[in-house]
Amino acid sequence: MEINIHSEIGKLQSVILHRPGPEIERMTPENIHEALYSDILNMDIAQKEYYWFEQVLRKYTRVYYITDLLTSVLQDSPIRQQIIEHVCAMHHVTLQKELNELPAKALAEILIEGYQISNVFTSQRYPIPPLANMYYTRDASVSIGNKVLINRMRYPVRDRESYLMQCIFEQIFHASTIQMQAAEGVHVEGGDVLVAREDVLLIGNGDRTSKQAINQLIEQAKQKNIPQHIVVQELPVHPDSFIHLDMVFTFLDTHACMCYLPLITQPSNFKTTHIQVDNSNVTYTEKPTLLDALKDLHFDLEPIACGDVNNPWIQQREQWHSGANFFALAPGKIIGYERNKHTIHNLATHGFDIIPAENIVNGKDSIDAHKRCVVTISGSELPRGGGGARCMTMPVSRENVIW
Repeated sequence: MEINIHSEIGKLQSVILHRPGPEIERMTPENIHEALYSDILNMDIAQKEYYWFEQVLRKYTRVYYITDLLTSVLQDSPIRQQIIEHVCAMHHVTLQKELNELPAKALAEILIEGYQISNVFTSQRYPIPPLANMYYTRDASVSIGNKVLINRMRYPVRDRESYLMQCIFEQIFHASTIQMQAAEGVHVEGGDVLVAREDVLLIGNGDRTSKQAINQLIEQAKQKNIPQHIVVQELPVHPDSFIHLDMVFTFLDTHACMCYLPLITQPSNFKTTHIQVDNSNVTYTEKPTLLDALKDLHFDLEPIACGDVNNPWIQQREQWHSGANFFALAPGKIIGYERNKHTIHNLATHGFDIIPAENIVNGKDSIDAHKRCVVTISGSELPRGGGGARCMTMPVSRENVIW
């Protein structure tokens, strides 16, 4: 399958998912902060919620699963050996013999769920730690045009995610990958990178994506590996709900976007900068807001509010639970959490029909029967991990959009 992502909203052709598994239950109150969580999750509940999400996607697009893709990669003996050596070096362990003895599928599972050496409850129970954030497939890599950016994650606990995604894209999809150069302070995550149009990239600059990484991306733009217009939106470092740009802004349609209004539409201390790269020339222009920057680039977007615009408390609560984090199946056909009642109400007032995921999966309704719609998924456990529908998807290919 060719990599083809030139927008956030083009009709989805294929996507990579990871169903949350035992790795999320291998957290304890003692180690959740190492895994970047603030609470422990229940796998059974998370999987039941995730079921409806993935089944909706399976109705409309080709779905790849990380475990299946990684199993295929590990069938190749030389590549398998390279991966084992790399992972052992990454975690400073000598488990090559034990890992080599495993079938490909079992090895793939261990590389995600963690390698357990003892039933004794100690800090060394998992010398290869579980990847509790793996179901947020968005962060480790980014499809940009016909290439894939392999990200350098903010925290080392997630480095293995990027490495595994690199192996998958290079070995299975034969993709051309863009590597971030290792340097002090260089980190970027996929939740901060939105492909607005074939010539426009949006990047959040906060805790997870640094100015040093953005400077490297500007160099990639000079080489024409990524779009030549880069709009950078500064983000608060606290609270954690502002972890990525897609937690405050997502595209919904050619003429609509979801916004956390206090940050996206109202001038603030958090700067918006349009960076234009023309061969070796780079110009920086500060803009009042992100929507102003996009308007100057000929986007005609109506902002739809996350939460209740008349109640700042509700705005903050729904933004905290990924109320702005929607994922487009096609222009105007989106999916997100039903728990954010005021956000869903705002979508309805802007012409989005509300469809419970169960109705799609059971064949009672179809997104094709609606001009605009939002498919709602239940979420009590999944949002506690800190992300929504966009966070849980890694698009591989979309149809191109005419703006």
